[in-house]
Amino acid sequence: MTDVKKSREIIPKWALLFLRAEQKNVRDLSISQRAKVKNFAMHVVSDPVLVRDEPLRLGSVRLIVDLLPGTFPWVEQQLSDFASPLWHENHFTIFNTWDRADLSLKDQKRVLRLVEDYLMKVKSQAGFAAWKAGDMLGDEWFAPETVEILERLIFSARYVAGRLGAIHGMQHALNTVPPSEEKRLLALMRKVAKEDRSAEVRDYANYTVESGGCYTRRRERKQREIKKRASRR
Repeated sequence: MTDVKKSREIIPKWALLFLRAEQKNVRDLSISQRAKVKNFAMHVVSDPVLVRDEPLRLGSVRLIVDLLPGTFPWVEQQLSDFASPLWHENHFTIFNTWDRADLSLKDQKRVLRLVEDYLMKVKSQAGFAAWKAGDMLGDEWFAPETVEILERLIFSARYVAGRLGAIHGMQHALNTVPPSEEKRLLALMRKVAKEDRSAEVRDYANYTVESGGCYTRRRERKQREIKKRASRR
């Protein structure tokens, strides 16, 4: 019997199908099934064989994140794990799954603390996980408090990966803030471009100043503004 077959036999077929499904709703399960499928999902992510089954892994991580706040301890443990197989893929999926509208204000603050702590400490750019963390702060979760977090991180994140992720988040924020705030943030980016100890970070900060934000999103905003002006004529 192969290792893959042995690992999969631990999880019943109904749970495997549920975790792999693109659209899933835990409300479709009984209370006992919900508890079981959560445990199965956690097993998938920790199993060196099952974690390489991409649809199963993605579905498992998304399900666990969807079960917040009860699964916060697991998420916190995952985001501090930089050694398990495909840790960066799990981190990226976590950042990509969090939906602010699904969480209470208290839980939103907890998430923001986790993301800031992550970018403060992350050493590796593997899997674009740090990039996605910054993207989340500057785009999907954009708010005055996330801009403040990015401001802190572009100067204080310990490693290049964290500062680059924060700069990417700032690129998105620059596409949304009002002109007066944009001018102030660009001044901060110029400071990073001159003073950061990493040439890679300095180059990325300088690129951000020259482009004025995330190019694709900025182009989309300009196109919307052109259409808006044209409709007024």
